[in-house]
Amino acid sequence: MHLRASLTALVRSGGWDYLRAVAITAACTAIAYPLYPHLAAVNIIMVYLLGTVLGALRLKRGPSAVGAVLNVLAFDFFYVPPLYSFGVDDIQYLVTFAVMLLVALVITHLVVSIRRHTEIAGAREWRTAVLYAMTRELAVATDVNSMAAVAVRHIREVFQCAASVLVTDASGGLTLLDTPYLDYAAPAVDLSIARTVALSGERQAPGALYLPLRAALRVMGVMVVDPGVGKGALAEEQQRLLDTVAAQVALSLERARLAEAAEAAHIAAERAALRNTLLTAISHDLRTPLSAIAGAGSLIAQADYSLNLDRRNTLGRLIEKKARDMSQLLSNVLELMRLEFGGSPLRAEWHALDDLVSLALRNNESRLAQWRLAVNLPADLPMILVEATLIVQILNNLIENATKHTPPGTNIQLSACVQPGVLIMVVEDDGPGFPPGDPERLFDKFQRGRAESNVVGVGLGLAICRAAARMHGGEVRAMASPLGGARFEIALPLGLPA
Repeated sequence: MHLRASLTALVRSGGWDYLRAVAITAACTAIAYPLYPHLAAVNIIMVYLLGTVLGALRLKRGPSAVGAVLNVLAFDFFYVPPLYSFGVDDIQYLVTFAVMLLVALVITHLVVSIRRHTEIAGAREWRTAVLYAMTRELAVATDVNSMAAVAVRHIREVFQCAASVLVTDASGGLTLLDTPYLDYAAPAVDLSIARTVALSGERQAPGALYLPLRAALRVMGVMVVDPGVGKGALAEEQQRLLDTVAAQVALSLERARLAEAAEAAHIAAERAALRNTLLTAISHDLRTPLSAIAGAGSLIAQADYSLNLDRRNTLGRLIEKKARDMSQLLSNVLELMRLEFGGSPLRAEWHALDDLVSLALRNNESRLAQWRLAVNLPADLPMILVEATLIVQILNNLIENATKHTPPGTNIQLSACVQPGVLIMVVEDDGPGFPPGDPERLFDKFQRGRAESNVVGVGLGLAICRAAARMHGGEVRAMASPLGGARFEIALPLGLPA
């Protein structure tokens, strides 16, 4: 037990390298001694110089130098007359010893220096690889929690230390980031020390290491690294690497915060633009029916204006029509908001397409009175799993769109066919067709086909059609019709929607 404890203490203190130096000298002596009668002294010296080189390759500077001195002494003791003593008969051997010792020490110094530079280069390469791997993952992380998880995982794998990341919030406080999908134990965090480090920007090491996350603009937070019980403080090289890791994490957090701010500004700008566009469009399209309603109301309110039954019916129908136009306009706005922002789940049931088409035609019976309608639905069409009100809404909008932008007497054709995995419904006409430009832009919000002031609407009908179709996993496309006018194709999946 005492011998084992002594050997353990010797190894921990670095004395094992000195024993290895002695062993190398003994090995060189064991190799050279049988050869001594057959070799000149200069060749024996080469054996010991080879041992010096091997020792320099494996040992530290001190043990290597001791090994070089031991090689010179062993050569003197075993091979220089008088043998088995450190005395010399020929004074010239002193020059041999000096040169041999000088050469051995120079070789030791050069080899140890080269090995040290190689180790430094390897450490730098390792540090660069660690930083590159972490930086690459931080670059693709989209939120601060993901960035914290990347940093904690790399610190755990590289340094074998527990880590946590705290970020500063809008009020200047510190919030511990959540990394629930990592099974590493988080270190205990002293918030008072963390606040001090965040305010001062200087790291502290009362037990765990508290590193400020300094970015270009401000301190983004604090990273806490705990080596664990019994491991002691981190080496200086490791602390420098942790400083670099903290800098990378700080830059990534700053990038995430700036991206969030830019996204919030972009959303605010889009919201303002949408609100202005909505107000402009609605005010423009509400002004005409409101003017008509106000004019009809003023005629009815005049005491000296006699109204017969025909005039009263005309004014009443005018007021009713304009009020319905206003109601439909506002309904379109609310319906689009419901579809795009997921106000309610899809209530899908199995329906036959001809039933949905019949319902849409009944809704538009009065509107289609002056247009020639042709319906071509094959008898073997499969049933589709849809929300009936939304499909009828699509057909209503497309039929209304056709009657608005084509003259009376125009042919409107409604047909359907089955393609692999989808049901295609088609609404097309032989009217004037689309205005110049890409027909896809007509599906944008508040995009109107033409700028005629007598066409009521804010340009939401086709946007509602596309949103309703996409809720079912389908799509709506616009293209030129072979009949010469406009063609709209509604593609709906056959089977269960996603």
